[in-house]
Amino acid sequence: MTKRDVLYIDYIHAVDLHFELMHVWNETRFGVGDRELIESALARPRHSAVYENADIVRQAATLCFGLIKNHPWIGGNKRTATLLMEEFLYINRLDLVASPQELYKMSLAVESNKWKVDEIELWLREKVRNLEP
Repeated sequence: MTKRDVLYIDYIHAVDLHFELMHVWNETRFGVGDRELIESALARPRHSAVYENADIVRQAATLCFGLIKNHPWIGGNKRTATLLMEEFLYINRLDLVASPQELYKMSLAVESNKWKVDEIELWLREKVRNLEP
């Protein structure tokens, strides 16, 4: 996959997925808290591709980190961050094989400043598989 072939999540898609996720969880606190912070986090994968020559897994790690640390949603920030990371991997033909508990522990480690992008990337490399063609 060349850099031109990478598919990225745009703002509308991210908001749609956030609302769908919050509906599934029957949440009452959700929505856009700060559009600029969402767009900033969504831009991180592209920036890492250009400035770090990052592959898809590294780009997914930067996306997740940015969404968790920015807290751009009114509620459901960690759940939305992990869902958008999974979606980014999926649209780029990768599958994340992780339990909800593993995703929760990872997101807590990021939120509590125990993990940065490098740790997320290493964790993802153990849990990402290619989707069948």
